[in-house]
Amino acid sequence: MPFETRRRLQAALPQQTATVFRHTAHYPTPSRTNPAPTGAGRNHKGTMMKLKIDIATNNFKHGGGTERYTLDLVKGLNRQNITPAVYATKFDHGIPEYAMIEPHLVDQRRTLKKLRSFLFSSRLAQTRKNSAAKLIACHHADYADLLICGGTHLGYLHHMAQKPNLLDRLAIRRNRSNYATAKLIVAHSHMMRRELVGLYGVPPERIQVAPPPADTERFFPQPRETAALRAKYGFADHETVFLFPSTGHTRKGLELLADFFEQTELPVKLAVAGSPLPRPMKNVVGLGFCTDMPELYRAADFTIMASLYEPFGLVGVESALCGTRVVLSENMACTEVMNEEAGFFFSRQNPETLAQAVAQAVSLKKQGGHRLSDPMRALNYNPSLSHHIDRLTDMLASV
Repeated sequence: MPFETRRRLQAALPQQTATVFRHTAHYPTPSRTNPAPTGAGRNHKGTMMKLKIDIATNNFKHGGGTERYTLDLVKGLNRQNITPAVYATKFDHGIPEYAMIEPHLVDQRRTLKKLRSFLFSSRLAQTRKNSAAKLIACHHADYADLLICGGTHLGYLHHMAQKPNLLDRLAIRRNRSNYATAKLIVAHSHMMRRELVGLYGVPPERIQVAPPPADTERFFPQPRETAALRAKYGFADHETVFLFPSTGHTRKGLELLADFFEQTELPVKLAVAGSPLPRPMKNVVGLGFCTDMPELYRAADFTIMASLYEPFGLVGVESALCGTRVVLSENMACTEVMNEEAGFFFSRQNPETLAQAVAQAVSLKKQGGHRLSDPMRALNYNPSLSHHIDRLTDMLASV
């Protein structure tokens, strides 16, 4: 980072945060000085009563990752007759979920873009200073009752083999503060729990593992549509099609998969949905961005991914729910909730295991037994939104 840019950032930051520029090797752990208020209880039947919930997020809109998860929470809470207050820096007023919330703008328009994520927590505290509701933080916030962890910055840097720059160090410090001040952290996988404990020193008793929900009303098998969908996407009957959904090819492992698919003589095709291909590749076809993922899952024979870093990977669960088995690298956290019925797993460190997994998948298709008739048998958890919301409200009642 150029010196002048560094100087401007340092001048714009509060003194507490600016010390990171001078002491980047030390990340102090803040103490709890402002416990979040309690406003929920349970009646004698054990059901939630008078539950008021605030949700903190960055951008309230349709999207992936955190954005999608936040909208799922809103829909799930609404089904339990709870209207959450959502605190965000931006709102899409045109989406159906906007009518399900009480919106509060966390105004960061006068804050430098590079600093917004670091100053979000203090601005959020000012905006909700009169709130007595429980806080579910889906974005970087201190003193949350429930802090949702769908990935860690140190974990990402480690798995991507990247050295931290100045902004990375600020992000790590911010995360340490978020984790240290949260009453309870909801990790989306045991992999995240291990990172929180091992990389950030979070006490294990302050972490609960709750895998994210999938839309079971949208992702389900439709075997009668398979032939028409394959024709729509140009998939030949004789070839085994492996769907690769990706908007970040480096992290998702396209290079490893392409190395295999370009060399194999098996009748296979790698169908890439999302970002454009970096170059023409043998046995690989680019589908572009697709809005109807259930259709793609049902059209493909298998879904394949080889991510370098995947804190969960809802793609695997969604594919299985559509009746399409998976071929996944075993380091992906979604494999924690899958059994052998779900498909085949391989090691990124051993390319031969990828070749074996693909060959087994091709063989299974030839036998006509590659579709999942009962997807829930392939999963080791309940992926429904209602179950996830029940778990979160139970956690809120306990903090």
